[in-house]
This record gives sequence, C-alpha cells and structure tokens, in this order.
Amino acid sequence: MLTLLLVFFLVVMLAGAGLAVLERRGRMPPLKISSAHGVLGAAAILLVVMQAVDHPGNRLVNSAILVFVLTALGGLLLFAFRASRQRLPLGVVLLHGVFALTGFALLLGGWLRGGG
Repeated sequence: MLTLLLVFFLVVMLAGAGLAVLERRGRMPPLKISSAHGVLGAAAILLVVMQAVDHPGNRLVNSAILVFVLTALGGLLLFAFRASRQRLPLGVVLLHGVFALTGFALLLGGWLRGGG
C-alpha cells in the first residue's frame, strides 16, 4: 500500500511542479486544475493517515504526515491567492514545494524502513 501511496504522491507533486512552472511563466492555471491538485493531495494525505493507523509505529511515516499537513496548509494559502485572482507569491510556492519534497522523502524513508 505504501508503494502505491508513494506513486500517488509523486503524481500529485509532478502536477504541482507543472502548476508552479506555469505560474512562473506568467500563465495563471485555471482554478479547477489548482483545485484538483489540492483535492488529490488531501486524498493522498488521508490515505497515508489510514496506512499509519493500520500499521502504527513507523516514525518516518508519521513525520511525513505532519509535514504533508503543513504542506496542505501552505496550499490553502496559495489557493486563497488563486481564488482572489492574485499572482502567487514565489516564496510561498517554493516553500510549499520544499515541504512536499520533504514529506515525500520522509515517506520514502518509511517505506525503505519496511513500512509496507
């Protein structure tokens, strides 16, 4: 299950990277696409929480959940900017991405540790 979650997070993160590239190039992606990225990210977090409940004790996975929740909070801030049709602050976009990469690295570490 954790293997599939890693793939799911990777897909969500690649989509986010694509959104960031569009934003950096001055193109505002449609709100529906940004919303889909957020909904898929939230679903991925929920699935990891369910995995952690079923297989407790993997501290790296638990840490990944915390980091992904913080990532989601940053995503909500970015969504607020997008919903009000403002340009996204590059610093917040980059921080959102760094948190996502950190959460993914922790999740990968938990998987390598034998988290299922």
